[in-house]
Amino acid sequence: MRLGLFDTAVLIAYLFIVALIGFIAGRREKKTARGYFLAGSRLPWYAIGLSMVASSISTEQFIGEVGFAYSHGLAVANWEWAVFPALTVFLWILVPLYIRGRITTMPEYLERRFGVGVRTIFAVLTIISYAIVNMALVLYSGGLALNHIFNIPFMWCVVLLAAVTGAYTIYGGLSSVVWTDAFQCALLLLGGLFIFVRGLWAVDGGLTAILAGGDRAHLILPADHPELPWTAMLTLATSTCIWYYGTNQYINQRVLGAKNEWHAQMGVVFCGFLGVFLALAVSFPGMIAYAMDPLLEDPDTAYPYLVLRLVPKSLQGLLLAALLGAIMSTISSLLNSTATVYTIDIHQRFIRPNASHAQLIRAGRFAALITMLVGVACVPLTSMWKHIFAYCQEVWVLMAGPVVAVFLVGAFWKEATNAAAITVMLLCFPLITLPYLQRTFPFLPGPFANILVLGGLVFVASVILMVAVSLATPARKKTGLDNTIWTKSMLVLPRETAGRRLPLVNSRVFWWVVVGLIYGAIYVYFW
Repeated sequence: MRLGLFDTAVLIAYLFIVALIGFIAGRREKKTARGYFLAGSRLPWYAIGLSMVASSISTEQFIGEVGFAYSHGLAVANWEWAVFPALTVFLWILVPLYIRGRITTMPEYLERRFGVGVRTIFAVLTIISYAIVNMALVLYSGGLALNHIFNIPFMWCVVLLAAVTGAYTIYGGLSSVVWTDAFQCALLLLGGLFIFVRGLWAVDGGLTAILAGGDRAHLILPADHPELPWTAMLTLATSTCIWYYGTNQYINQRVLGAKNEWHAQMGVVFCGFLGVFLALAVSFPGMIAYAMDPLLEDPDTAYPYLVLRLVPKSLQGLLLAALLGAIMSTISSLLNSTATVYTIDIHQRFIRPNASHAQLIRAGRFAALITMLVGVACVPLTSMWKHIFAYCQEVWVLMAGPVVAVFLVGAFWKEATNAAAITVMLLCFPLITLPYLQRTFPFLPGPFANILVLGGLVFVASVILMVAVSLATPARKKTGLDNTIWTKSMLVLPRETAGRRLPLVNSRVFWWVVVGLIYGAIYVYFW
């Protein structure tokens, strides 16, 4: 692909604007640790929602999910549309716990609820998974996409992405991440929706032909489907998605930096609303590519194929800017969240308890740099999977079960103990290696060979183990810390926040019901 002068200018201007926004936004927030890591707790709801969506979209979606949908059809849209149960748990259960406790990191909440042991384990798990799984995936898929489109050497693509994104993220912290995400999110959605609309016109028969009939035309597939049975989708909705949104630092850190609880929750509502359009932008293009050419050698090249076939040359630079935005927003979120977890949960806790704000910020920047380098080193691991989208899903689903069990049992049941939380959380380390072993030396029998289905069983077993060990061990003595156990009173906003809003237009319940009805209508139509 050869870009014209206009397309090249668009790409260069895009990179310049994103970097400029990042440096300007981060300039005033890098003086204190809370300002650097949580944007000074000044984020409004619309920036939170846009940033959550932008951080969740990367080449994992634009390359991986499009390729996965090319191979499997409409059921892949569950990754965008089956999020409503998880976002409901996050919105009404976990957000009040985090905001009222003034939590900075997810491990910090676990220490307040259980003790320092489980906090440390989860912090180490978070850093390892972000560097080895998330960062490696984003760099690999981003480099692959740019290599396919521009024929630039793979590692040059990786270095360029890492250098530009790392510069403003390491400099400015969460403010840089959120405001660049807000700018990029609109471009991400518009770029994906443009491909969707052009595809509807380009394929004879429109949506009917794109859905193709058979299993490819349904969201819910029978239990004997080899890749995406309904049991796997149930695991996705009740375990993986709750982990991804409710306990995942690099997604929910912008919620922790909200102005107040109302802004935090309305940001989640806005994220849920935008999620309705995500499947059209990152799942349906895969089905469009299949309708146009069902014989592509590599499904993960479906998105570049659509850009070349459907997008006028005068707009290709803009669409490629959207792809760059997807990559950069996720890299920036991963770097900032890893820096936050390392600095707050490990460096300040064990290495320099009395560190100044400047020393904490330097430690965070160092952690972000190391994360980037480790991610580059682990890039070859992703090539073990046929679909890069399947890579992250299979690793995440086994790790998600124990984590979600610890958070939810701990939030709802005051008798859950520190020993139980540590026991269940430690399961994550052997489980995270299981998908790699299965790919190298297949040994799981029958239905257990489907890692997504196995993840559901791991989640149920983790809940049972959490309860059993709690009953067998003494509870931790109370430390006087509040807001670690959820109560019905948390459904009501604090008085100082609740008095500032109109009764309906700004009602969290009203808008969440609207979003739920939209998702319900989608499943009724596409079931």
